[in-house]
Amino acid sequence: MICVTGAGGFVGRHLVRRLVSLGRPVRAVVRHPDEAGFPAEVEVVVADVTRPETLGRAVEGAGALVHAAALVANRTEPYRGAYDAVNRVGTENVAAAARRAGVGRWVLLSGLGTSRGRPGSYLATRWGMEEAVRRSQIPYAILQPSVCFGTGAPFVTELARLARALPVVPAIGGGGRRFQPIWVEDLAHCLVLCLDDDGLLGAAHPVGGAEQVTFRAIIQAIGRAIGRRRTTVFVPVAVARAEARLMARVLARPPLTPAAVELFTLDQTTRLDAVEHAFGFVPRGFTAHLAAHGLDG
Repeated sequence: MICVTGAGGFVGRHLVRRLVSLGRPVRAVVRHPDEAGFPAEVEVVVADVTRPETLGRAVEGAGALVHAAALVANRTEPYRGAYDAVNRVGTENVAAAARRAGVGRWVLLSGLGTSRGRPGSYLATRWGMEEAVRRSQIPYAILQPSVCFGTGAPFVTELARLARALPVVPAIGGGGRRFQPIWVEDLAHCLVLCLDDDGLLGAAHPVGGAEQVTFRAIIQAIGRAIGRRRTTVFVPVAVARAEARLMARVLARPPLTPAAVELFTLDQTTRLDAVEHAFGFVPRGFTAHLAAHGLDG
């Protein structure tokens, strides 16, 4: 049995479907029953990583675990300290439950550019997730992807929404920030390989797609896909941070969060052959994929 936490999230849903297509027994762990909608053969368990008492049933009898439950940077922190409570402490809770249940290996979905960060920062909570996995005494692999694209990808969907609404799209720190978007189906394939290949254990694997593109180029590619020519306008990081803090106070779903601003100060790139080197296949490239399949491919 493969247990997938965060199964109701973007990557989690794709991974569950991939595992089902391979005939693998899957348990989808979600926070709310209405996050279901999985194929009939998927076992669904409701649990919350911040409530350790709910996790025993979630991991019981699981031979392997993919931990994809996290409070991501494009989501507003619902209360002070929530990023840390969900990301770092939640992962520690899952580690404890997995040890008690005798889980044989686990794979963490982290993110490219993860580092210790400053105390209290979003990056520090993501680093805390990785540290919890490394200290767990369970064989592990950590996957660190760049931003994802594919049907319903939050990063691309939100930028497309801005491109439809605005004649110019704000670029934090300038449009030269570089990304290496990875197709979500390629990411799901990497996650499956981490479950099966012992040679991938004991390490963190940064992964990205087949090309590195600037933020400006991403906006131009999205503009072509939606039939609207768009450009970018420079927004200093300090200004973006102040605006994000204000929007987080007054909007339920702000277009920009302080955590997202933090990530936008980093290049989201790795080796162009990172996936081929570690996983043995060549991933798709962002601009070619959008040109061939549009936003929903």
